[in-house]
Amino acid sequence: MRFLYLLFYCSAIFAQSPIISSSEISYHGSHFMHDWVGTSTSADSKMVYDNQLNSGSVTVRVRLDSFDSRLSSRDSNMLFYTDAMDHPVVLFKSTNINIKSDSVYIEGDMTFHGITKQIKTVAAMFTQESPKISGSFNINLSDYNIERPTLLFVKIADKIRIEYSFIIE
Repeated sequence: MRFLYLLFYCSAIFAQSPIISSSEISYHGSHFMHDWVGTSTSADSKMVYDNQLNSGSVTVRVRLDSFDSRLSSRDSNMLFYTDAMDHPVVLFKSTNINIKSDSVYIEGDMTFHGITKQIKTVAAMFTQESPKISGSFNINLSDYNIERPTLLFVKIADKIRIEYSFIIE
């Protein structure tokens, strides 16, 4: 019964050109001395969904200078190493979205540092109060030709975890 309610509720929402009212995107970095998180709540997002085809698309743009790790020197370093002057935006464009039960299967292309790579992620869909989609995926900085900064002669970890959450009206 819960599945039928969720399907009906999402169909009603997605049939009305859904609007992403708020977003949060975080990256999680690591070094043997400490871990950190940089967060942006300034993503520009657009979503289209066809409930008859059970498919849709999403485009998300986020400026690198909108991330805050609560340490300005680390944020400046991130902008330097990601060449944010030449590549100020990370762009994700989906190529396929499918909803099954309370999961959203998303495939798409992420352009970061001028390089585009395919990303696959599974997001959870919550329908309490305002509908929300949350998920995560990992990238390697080396896949995007980003030189990793060092601290005490040791580079930060290549793997970065990206977490996202979108509230839909």
